[in-house]
Amino acid sequence: MLSSMAQPDPVYLPTRPRAHGRPRPVPYAAPTVDLQAEYQFWQAYERLVRPLPGGGLRLAWLVFQNVYRARERFPDDTHEAALARVLFGSNMTPERAVELQDLYGLVSRRLATVAARGQLLLSPR
Repeated sequence: MLSSMAQPDPVYLPTRPRAHGRPRPVPYAAPTVDLQAEYQFWQAYERLVRPLPGGGLRLAWLVFQNVYRARERFPDDTHEAALARVLFGSNMTPERAVELQDLYGLVSRRLATVAARGQLLLSPR
């Protein structure tokens, strides 16, 4: 059984049965962000711009996936509500909270840039 944090395989999108014929993909479950392209972007960002906070890309990527997933599942969230989805846990230190806020800001700016180029549709904030 898959955990709730598992990413769907983009080759085999979730399907729903039809009365007649083959199952069809569930449109709302289709990924809207190309995670492989995003990973490559953040690799280049870390090399060319600055190191990512919180221990580099390997650790930041887990946070990035949470942010991408939350923005996809809850597109109408305000920035505060979306950030609250990332900042969780009772053992959150102030230093880690600042790192997560910085990472959230980076992803938010990236998504806004990609949406402005017309490569991704986001609802207005």
